[in-house]
Order: sequence, then structure tokens, then C-alpha cells
Amino acid sequence: MHYIQGEARNQDSLFPVSLDDLVPDDHLVRVIEAYVARLDLREMGFSKTQPKQTGRPSYDPADLLKLYLYGYFQRIRSSRRLEAECQRNVEVMWLLGRLAPDFKTIADFRKDNGTAFSATCRAFVQFCRKVGLITGQLVAIDGSKFQAVAAARKHLSLKQLKRQQEKLEKHIATYLAQLDEADQTESAEVIDRTAIKATLLRLQGKHADNITCQELMEAQQLEQFVIGEADARMMRTHLGPRVAYNIQSAVDAEHCLILNHEVTQDGADNKQLAPMSKAAKALLEQDELCVTADAGYSNGEQFQACEDAGITAYVPPNRAINNQGDGQQFDRSAFIYAPETDSYRCPNGQILELKNLNKGQRVYASSADQCALCPLKAQCTKAKRRYLTRHAHEDAFERMEHRLKAHPEMMIRRRSIVEHPFGNLKQWLFGNGRFLLRQLSGARAEMALAVQAYNLKRAINVLGARQMIALMDG
Repeated sequence: MHYIQGEARNQDSLFPVSLDDLVPDDHLVRVIEAYVARLDLREMGFSKTQPKQTGRPSYDPADLLKLYLYGYFQRIRSSRRLEAECQRNVEVMWLLGRLAPDFKTIADFRKDNGTAFSATCRAFVQFCRKVGLITGQLVAIDGSKFQAVAAARKHLSLKQLKRQQEKLEKHIATYLAQLDEADQTESAEVIDRTAIKATLLRLQGKHADNITCQELMEAQQLEQFVIGEADARMMRTHLGPRVAYNIQSAVDAEHCLILNHEVTQDGADNKQLAPMSKAAKALLEQDELCVTADAGYSNGEQFQACEDAGITAYVPPNRAINNQGDGQQFDRSAFIYAPETDSYRCPNGQILELKNLNKGQRVYASSADQCALCPLKAQCTKAKRRYLTRHAHEDAFERMEHRLKAHPEMMIRRRSIVEHPFGNLKQWLFGNGRFLLRQLSGARAEMALAVQAYNLKRAINVLGARQMIALMDG
């Protein structure tokens, strides 16, 4: 009994195998080929779409775009690894017609075409909308932190610099005291003044650099700065504080395809609901839109902005409880608001009138004389009078609460829609790693390619490769 034997390496073949024979009809690369062929790269803003008449010819941007889509689909983001794939991978050889660009050419293409990659994302969304993969009936919005290239040790903040300044000043004072003591004492112990002076000079240099950094940051009104990547910010993540970007996504409920995404510098999500919802609505070209998000997006001003734009949002209001006595006394719900007089009525029938405005909130207070004689005062407040605050967009908060009570299933649907893409992007594409390119422009270019690869994979899983190719060729 023998093992299965392969062909001899020097065996001639009467009919040489072509590359096309090695790639199945329903293979991924055929989908990528059909998709890129239908794109107008010049209109989308890709560089070098018009070949020069003189000089060394450049690579067709369509070929480099196909290479990157294939690479991100296969979790290959490095330009050097893509260069290697061009020389050894039969699938890439078929896709590029045996072209083998060097890593510098590959890297420059990604660096120079970030805006155009975002345009390809929008074009694919329009294609999916046309073939029925996207319905626009419900959109879920969420954010996630993706680590930047810069490490945490490159992060500077004014608070951190001030703490370092205090420590440096203490060390400098200690060494100066040692030199003074050495000058005044007649002890037999010999102190190495040269070493102390050298250390003192080094500390003084660090102190001067520290002061300079603080002055520059204050002049530019910066609270934090990352050396080597000024656009990144220190953000809280599930792994602790990290230098990162906050990636926002709007995902269609039909097949969990990403409609729109943004790379932001804001560490919180509470100002992103209206911008992301409006962008999704514009992309879908709808008069109305229904969106859902988690409690991190709770913001009365954003709720009102969505309503004004014809967007119905479902977001759990995240608010502090307005009560007294560690929750043992009347909370906000025990007071009745009268919009015609802009005042509250307490459980005892007394009126709380508007007293002042505090950071966008309206503050109401009762009369101290009335509270002193009130039989319910012990159940209301320990202070001389009871205070209540009302948000500037309190009506929007109340309408949001009523919508969620009527549709509590929206939070369950949100999880099943929007967490699927982010889980895939982090595990499949980024492998829980970080961006390879620096600054917002680089992060946006990478994220656009990642989103395009995810959407392409998702569409193939839903329709199948053969049907995708037929729809794109049609």
C-alpha cells in the first residue's frame, strides 16, 4: 500500500493550466473583480485615475483597490504582507493579472485615498439598497473604541504635567539642599558634587521641558496631547484607559449592513446620536427614519434635534434621580409640572417657582415659609426649602420615556443589530489590534476599507457569490 503521490516537479504538461482554471466561478476574487469594475474611480476621487503620457507608467488604482479589498477580507492589512501575497498567492495573481507592486506603492495608495475609500462605502450601500439588502426601516447606532498607533506612554495631559512638575521641583530642592549642606559641613565624608550637579542639570532640563509643554498646550487650549499622533485621545475602554479613536456606526436592521460610520475624537457617545442619525437618513434618502441606541447616547438636546429632523429615536434616558434623603423622600415624579405657568406643584399643593438657570437646566424652588409650615416637610426635604431641576429639553426626555415604554423590545433589537458588525470588525479584521496608520486621516482610511470588506462579506453570505456577480454585472 502506497501513499497518494503528487506529480514530479519537472513533469511537463500538454495543456498548461491557466490561472482562470484555478479560481472557482463562485470565488471571492470574482466578486471583488465585478464590484470594482462597476465603480467610477475618477468620480470617487481616487488618485492617478488618468495615466500620464510620459514617464514610467503607474499602477491602475482599480488593481490596488482590489488588492486592498482582498487583503482586508483575508485579515491582511500590512503593505509588506500584501506585497508577498502578490508573489505567492494564486488568487491575488488572478485578481491582479500577475502584477506585483512593491510595498511602498501599496502603502502610498492607502495613505493617499482615504476620502475615496469612504466614497466606495457609500457606493456599496447604494448598491445594497437597490437590490433590497438594505430597507431603512430601523437603524441601530453604536460606538466602540479602536486603539491608535501611539502607546499610552506618549500621552500628555495638563494634570499629568503639573503633577510631574511638582515632583521635579521636590527633587531639585532636595539636590540643592544636599549641595548647600556639603558646602557648610566640615564632615570627613566626601560628597560627589560632580554627580549631584550633573543630576541637577538633568532634572532642571526636564523641568524646563515640562513648563514649555504646559505653555504650548495652554496656548492651543488643549487638555491632552499624544506625541506622534495629535488627533488621538486617551479614552476609557474595557481594557482600561487607551489612546484611541471612537468609531461610530449606523447599522441597518435587515441584514446588519453598516450604512454609515465615522471616526471621532470624542470619548463619549452622548453627542453623536443626531449627527449619525441625520447622516444615515441622508444616505437612505428618506423623509423619516427610526433609530435606536443605548443609554450612552442619552442627551436631551440630541433627542430634540432628531425629532426636528423627522427621526424617531429609541434611547433609554440616562438621568440622575432628583430626590432627597438618600431616596427616602419625594422624588421628581411626586411633583406635577404646569407648562402654562412654568412651575411645579408639590404633594401638599404648594407652588415651586422658577428661580434661576444653571448650565442649561431650570431650577425651581418652593417658599421657605411654606415649607416650614408644611406637614409633609419631613418626607420632602431636610433643607429650608425644596429644589427641583428641569432640563432645557425635558419634554424631549418625557416623549422618549413614553416611546420606550410603548416599545420595550427596541433595546433587545438594538443588541442583535449593531453589536454584530463591531464584533466582526474587532475580531475578524483587526484581531483586537490597533490601527496601522496615524492621525484621523489614516484611521479613517483604514476603517473605510474595513467597513467595505465587512459589508462585502456580509452581502456574499446573504446572497451568495454567484448572485452577487450577476447583480453587479446586470
